[in-house]
Amino acid sequence: MLPALTRRAIVAAFALSAMVRPARPAPADPIFAAIDRAKATDAALAAMLSGLNEDDEAAVRRADEAADAASDAFNALRFVRPTTAAGFRALVSFYAEQAELDEPHCAGAMYLRHVLSALPEARV
Repeated sequence: MLPALTRRAIVAAFALSAMVRPARPAPADPIFAAIDRAKATDAALAAMLSGLNEDDEAAVRRADEAADAASDAFNALRFVRPTTAAGFRALVSFYAEQAELDEPHCAGAMYLRHVLSALPEARV
C-alpha cells in the first residue's frame, strides 16, 4: 500500500524539484552584440581601406559600402541600452577607446576613463 499524499508532501516535492532544477541563465545583454557589430564593421572597413586601389571602381564601391555599414553599426549602438552593470562598463570602455582613436589624448576619452574607473567592478 502506498502512503497517502499530503499537501505538505506535495509542496515539499515541488520545492525540492525547484532547488534541483538548474537556474535559467540571465538573458544576454544586447549591448555586447551591438559593440561587437560596431567593432567588426570597423575592422572590415579598415581591412577594405588597407591598400585600396582608388582606380578600381568596384573596390572603391565595396569600401564605400563597408564605410556605410560601419557608420550604421556605430549609429545603431546609440539606441541599444545596456541591461547589466557589465554591459554598462563595456559601453563606457568602448566609447573611451573610440574617443581616444578619433582624437588622441582628448578630454572626452579622459572623462570616460574617469567614469569607468569610478564604476564598481562587474560581478559575473
